[in-house]
Amino acid sequence: MPCYGKIVVIKRNGTDGIVFPLTSTSCLFGRRTGCDIRMRLPWVSNEHCRIQINENKEAVLTNLSAVNPTQLNGACFEQPVPLKHGDVLTIIDRSFRFECPLQSTPKKRRSRSPKDETLQQVAEVELLHKQTPGAKSLDAS
Repeated sequence: MPCYGKIVVIKRNGTDGIVFPLTSTSCLFGRRTGCDIRMRLPWVSNEHCRIQINENKEAVLTNLSAVNPTQLNGACFEQPVPLKHGDVLTIIDRSFRFECPLQSTPKKRRSRSPKDETLQQVAEVELLHKQTPGAKSLDAS
């Protein structure tokens, strides 16, 4: 099952709450029973807003409420807007953070451990000092 990101509930005290993975190409917020994220507040519209995954696998937020519009990062918006990692959407007094899925990029393999690299750098400095006429020794004696 693909994951297009996740929605993190931001509790009123500012800490993270429940996490909703976006496993479908559409996520509907509202008061109606069939909503993906249901909010039982009288001021929330039956269908308040929707996150839709487009053909480019971008999450796009659409406001569906004319009475109490959804806010994105503290501002109202009229047209559908692409979401970026960390964007906060607010419905009435409830906030949610959108998080992009981690891109699966292969990690670079290290040919040497950090200790080996440090030893190699020390050896290069010592070699440089030996080759430079009149260079001071690294020895403390």
